[in-house]
Amino acid sequence: MGIYHLNHAEDAIISFGQGCEGEPSLQYENISAAIKKIREKTLRGQININTNAGFTFGIKKIVDSGLNSMRVSIISANDENYQKYYRASYNLDAVKDSIRYALAKNINVSLNLLYMPGFNDRTSEFAAWKNFLADLPVQMIQIRNLNYDPDEFFKIMPRDKDFMGTKEFLRELKNFSAIGNFSHYLA
Repeated sequence: MGIYHLNHAEDAIISFGQGCEGEPSLQYENISAAIKKIREKTLRGQININTNAGFTFGIKKIVDSGLNSMRVSIISANDENYQKYYRASYNLDAVKDSIRYALAKNINVSLNLLYMPGFNDRTSEFAAWKNFLADLPVQMIQIRNLNYDPDEFFKIMPRDKDFMGTKEFLRELKNFSAIGNFSHYLA
């Protein structure tokens, strides 16, 4: 199906991992094998993965199999806040390592920035993003409205009075990367 789509559709993209299927890099053996089979038949189109990028070993295997683009879901560039939200067995450094590897292999990397007003637009969060993006110059940041109960969210992420506001945050973020809302076909 993927081969047919890539060979026939205009600006064709196929993607592994759409948010509700679990972390695709944990299935790196299957995904790598699928990408290799597809690329044996066609070089047309774009192969993408949507990931949390926390399993760097799996990401490396998938990147090396012929991936074109990777979109990483992320809420914070601050280690402590990242861990508070995700409560994962991996840490933000693993995510950075995955992104760094993909960028070094000329993979187009974008971020799905999970956005909550009053959190992401804190000046401390923006400072962390400046450092993150200076080190890892991703091609695009896709803003995703975090559809989450704000009262519950701010129980985990206490409010901070020092924030920029959404418009200023996005305006400043544009100095580091393109801001978008969906994946674009790579010409």
